[in-house]
Order: sequence, then C-alpha cells, then structure tokens
Amino acid sequence: MSSRKKGAFKNLAEELPKVLNQLGIAEQVSAYRAVVEWQSIVGNGIVRHATARYIENKTLVVAVDSPAWMTQLSYLKPQILEKIALRFGIGLITDVHFILKK
Repeated sequence: MSSRKKGAFKNLAEELPKVLNQLGIAEQVSAYRAVVEWQSIVGNGIVRHATARYIENKTLVVAVDSPAWMTQLSYLKPQILEKIALRFGIGLITDVHFILKK
C-alpha cells in the first residue's frame, strides 16, 4: 500500500505559471516564445534569411543575412510586431531590432 498523501502531486501546467511568477520571470518566459515560434510568425520565406536570436528589454533581436534583408524587414516591422502582439499579448515585445549575421 502506498504511503503517499492524496493530492500530494500537483498538475505541472497549473503550478508552473505560479512558480514563474514567484521567480519574477513569467513575462520573460512568455516573451521568449517569440524566439521559439519565429518561423510561424514570419513564414518560411523570411525565416530562410532571418533568425530570431533573443529578447532584451522587450526587444526581439533578429539576425539577418544581408543589409538588403535588414532594410526589407525594417519596412515589415509594424506587421511583425502586430503579429507578435496578437499571438502573445500587447506590450510583451515592443520592438524588433535587426542585426547582420556574423
């Protein structure tokens, strides 16, 4: 017979957000989803030339192949930010910064 108390195990999906909030990193973890889901945000055509790298101060940093792609994506920045806001919430990512790949 098991000596475990009933209800000792908690559902991870329910507890994880609480733990992340307690650690003060819930918003950062949510924002990082933009890096993980970059391909579904911008599509296959763009993802071949631009890679989401990290989040810094609510800014998504994206490495691009060339100055031409940097210019093109700069024009698309409002649409990219709109897609991110619709998917993850307004204010989570407030800017996109493009850098050249090394």
